Amino acid sequence: MREESKHSILLLISTAATALLTFVYSVYAMNVLGPTRAADFVAAISIAMFFYVALGPINGTVAKFTAAYAADNDMGSVARLQRLGVRNVLRYGGIGFLIGGVSAIPLASWLKYESVVPLILSFAIVWLTLLLSVARGMLRGLQRFGAYSINTVAEALVRLIVGIGLLSVWTTTSGGVLAFVVALVVILAVSQLQMADIWRQFESPDIDSAAIVRYLKPMCVMMAITAAFDNVDMIAVKHLFEAESAGVYGAAFTLARGTSVLVTPFNIILLPLVAGLQAKQAPVRPTVVRICKYFVALCAIPLFVFAIFPKQVLTSVRLDQFAEAAPLLMPLTAARLLGYLNGLIALSYAALWRFGFLKIFVPALVAEVALLAVWHDSHMSVIQIALFVQAGTLLALIAYAIYARSANSKAENLN
Repeated sequence: MREESKHSILLLISTAATALLTFVYSVYAMNVLGPTRAADFVAAISIAMFFYVALGPINGTVAKFTAAYAADNDMGSVARLQRLGVRNVLRYGGIGFLIGGVSAIPLASWLKYESVVPLILSFAIVWLTLLLSVARGMLRGLQRFGAYSINTVAEALVRLIVGIGLLSVWTTTSGGVLAFVVALVVILAVSQLQMADIWRQFESPDIDSAAIVRYLKPMCVMMAITAAFDNVDMIAVKHLFEAESAGVYGAAFTLARGTSVLVTPFNIILLPLVAGLQAKQAPVRPTVVRICKYFVALCAIPLFVFAIFPKQVLTSVRLDQFAEAAPLLMPLTAARLLGYLNGLIALSYAALWRFGFLKIFVPALVAEVALLAVWHDSHMSVIQIALFVQAGTLLALIAYAIYARSANSKAENLN
């Protein structure tokens, strides 16, 4: 319990610093670019986030198996996993980047972009972030949370410094997005230094790659759906609304997404923690429930601030030109926080190799897309759809948990 609290506090501080630096850069870029191009900037980052989150299980899978190997003091398998992860991301990520670059041409037209360059840079962000995910997954699995924190904060700091410099001489959406690419390249070099001791390890001749793939596939499905939940509204607004109107939604979206700082530490620590408890055959449910309670308690802070002082929040971050976003802040943030809570619950099941919750996630996403297609007359209607779907998903997950627990109890009684 003490170790869990210490790691949670460290990660909360570092992710808060990372989120603050990222948020400062996003706000700075939106102010420099103005309402029309701000929507282009936010949508480009949303697309990068969609694909990164969808493939984010690479990070979690590396963390899970690293934790298991480290628990057995099998550092040779850790080294093998690292090299295998880097090679595969370089190979298949490169192919994905080429496909993304080609698809960026029709996508730019569909999303009303003047240039295809920001979207090509978005796919570069995905590839580089996945490479970085291998090292960060190792750091998580080895519970080197101090090094992990330095890695993430340094990336955000480099992005801010580079972004301010780029936008001062190249005031375009491409310039704003390029800062993400440069920061990732720099931190990739830093991460290799942080993992130097693992690179020096003699790797085991083989590891159970089939087990890794069996775990990775459903995780990618889960995270692809999560990524869609997180970004489909912004992408829909960018396609369906006029540029300036989409920029207003983008401002609210950026502020609401900033609350991810509250859930990130729990996401980072939950998977290796549950994997470790499972390996020790210790109870998992009390820890998961406690982490969810911590998160829900923290959610009250942004919801209160955005409900009572929305205009003051926009003024304080110098987004006065996006004043129409004020009434969107609280409901959009509530939808985001519900989604993050659903993600925590789903991740706890995934850590136990239980993916039955996908029977809830898949129809929920289909329902959201279908509703957005027929009901998008205003910003608020888009947000109401997100709230409705996320609240329904939470209720379904609670029912699923009760049913699963009841089924397990019956099975134990029969035995």
